[in-house]
Amino acid sequence: MARILVIDDQTSVRNAIRAMLEHAGHTVVAAECGHNAVSAIEAFAFDLVLVDIIMPGLDGLDTIKILHDSAPGVPIIAMSGYSFRGGSSDLDYFHMASELGASCCLQKPFRPRQLMDAIESCLSSRSEKVA
Repeated sequence: MARILVIDDQTSVRNAIRAMLEHAGHTVVAAECGHNAVSAIEAFAFDLVLVDIIMPGLDGLDTIKILHDSAPGVPIIAMSGYSFRGGSSDLDYFHMASELGASCCLQKPFRPRQLMDAIESCLSSRSEKVA
């Protein structure tokens, strides 16, 4: 099973994702902000990262860039309840996340199966690249 870093400023979302992933047999480290996530990735090796885009302080986009630069082989799944900033398609968060290194994007709220499918897809793609 995988070691997964979950980054979300909402405690309920973070805990729900953690519980679901641990139930599936994964090892989960949770961080409530980008700064804690950067510290975690410096201390541990992860197989996958899940990151909320909209967070106070070091937001998800900046976090994605830092994580991708420091661990380029680790797939990142970006999550957000908003895909466009202020309704403007010129500021498409998911497009920006992909440009910064996210492997996949999930629109919140998502179903557990959607999350598990995205994780399985990212992990299998990573395995194929390593092999």
